Amino acid sequence: MSTLVTGELEHLASGLGFTEGPVWIAEHGALLFTDIPGNAILRWSEADGLSRWVENAHFAIGLTRDRAGRVIACEHSTRTLSALTPGPDGACAGREVLARAHDGRVLNSTNDVICAADGTVLFTDPPFGVRTLEGALHGYQQAQELPGSWVFAVGADPDHPRALCTEIYRPNGLCLSRDERVLYVSDSSERHHKVVALDVGDGWVLSNLRDVAVMPVGVPDGMRVDAEGNLWVAGGDGVHVFSADGDAVAHVPVPEMVTNVEFGGPDLSQLFITATTSLYRVQTGTRSGRAW
Repeated sequence: MSTLVTGELEHLASGLGFTEGPVWIAEHGALLFTDIPGNAILRWSEADGLSRWVENAHFAIGLTRDRAGRVIACEHSTRTLSALTPGPDGACAGREVLARAHDGRVLNSTNDVICAADGTVLFTDPPFGVRTLEGALHGYQQAQELPGSWVFAVGADPDHPRALCTEIYRPNGLCLSRDERVLYVSDSSERHHKVVALDVGDGWVLSNLRDVAVMPVGVPDGMRVDAEGNLWVAGGDGVHVFSADGDAVAHVPVPEMVTNVEFGGPDLSQLFITATTSLYRVQTGTRSGRAW
């Protein structure tokens, strides 16, 4: 067994519609994740098992947390990026829209989201939730108003997010290197099934778009960076781990298509895996490489 993967795959929950967006809530020892067709944000903890955190989640998909502790949600049915505020008991207590349009045109369908150490919130906006693409539709059939699929940063108001990159065909999952000088994005389509990288300059100017790794089975989806700088990428037959240079270094086989991953647990060394109808967990020999 690889030193990066030290435990056996555990099956934590099943019978769900299509799971995505895992985010660890350390102060409550719980994982939040989405069930898109179930229109819910779910909660799992060792103590309480599986429950519903938000009942009407606007067909949310990707989740993260910002520096204020809010849960940032990519919503397919509203085509927005929203911030959900947890109350003192951990329950959802409020919602604020962070992004909904660009240059007077409604966003496509916000998909995945991360928050940087300086508080900048980055998100991808492919049309997966509004158009039937390659046989899949995870939302409602609606008109696409933007001319492409872009990587955005949240702006000063919901109608003016900043387009950081317009060159990736179907931007999906994204994460930052440990020093936040490189942004990784998964290009998820039958045309491209690869992870690309861009250098991050001052003011979130992105440059030097380049290929890093090709997903051997299926398409790459959500991903995380570990403390050694390795990329843990969701794929068609499990989680594939690549070095920062794109070398394959480990594989976690999963019996379902994997959509996203998140480090959690008391020391952030457990990898939680959303995989179509189920939630899994595996113990790793590393821990989260998140900068904050």
